Amino acid sequence: MPRIDVVLSRGAEDEDAALRWFGGRHPRYKVVGAKTIGVALLPLDEVAGVDDYLAGRRYVRRRVRRASRLGYSVELFDAVERQPDLLAIHASLPERQGRPIAADYLDPDARPREGPNVDHLGVVLDGTVVAYTRLDYVGDIAGLGRVMGHGDHLANGVMFLLMSGIVGHVKSTRPQARYLFYDMFFGAPDGLRAFKTHAGFQPYRVRWRREAPPTRSTP
Repeated sequence: MPRIDVVLSRGAEDEDAALRWFGGRHPRYKVVGAKTIGVALLPLDEVAGVDDYLAGRRYVRRRVRRASRLGYSVELFDAVERQPDLLAIHASLPERQGRPIAADYLDPDARPREGPNVDHLGVVLDGTVVAYTRLDYVGDIAGLGRVMGHGDHLANGVMFLLMSGIVGHVKSTRPQARYLFYDMFFGAPDGLRAFKTHAGFQPYRVRWRREAPPTRSTP
């Protein structure tokens, strides 16, 4: 498993909070950090753009082409305005990866996370969001939260279209993001781990760190 250092904080309060959380003790394995061993990352420095991302991933490319032929596209969206679409996605399957849907996913009053370091990117068909993720930008990473698709559309390749859209969006709008972060490999169900692998994520051992302040030159 490759060992790498990744900047998670450049000094902002919320970034420092994420640094403490990621590097804090694992809830079960107290001798390691919560998110340090088996971190699912996709290095963006190694990808020039969407075409480059798809070039070496034949399976993903086929799924993306199928979704595109069927009329799906990837767009930014307002999560508050599209709350009915998101609730429909969450309720479309009783379980995800063998686990029941958490109650807060089905709460119509739950407020989506918003802010300057948050994007919501979705796969859209006929004006309806049918798959989506929340992108959280922290330090060198773009973190993927709530990567979900409507059960009626999963067979059409929408999740891989979403992944290719994420790569293109982050590369073009957030050049400071050096990695896509998709939580952890270890502990994830087999199906989710296979999806991450197909999409290009690999497990890393990560030392999360705070960026050192610039050195002042002496007069």
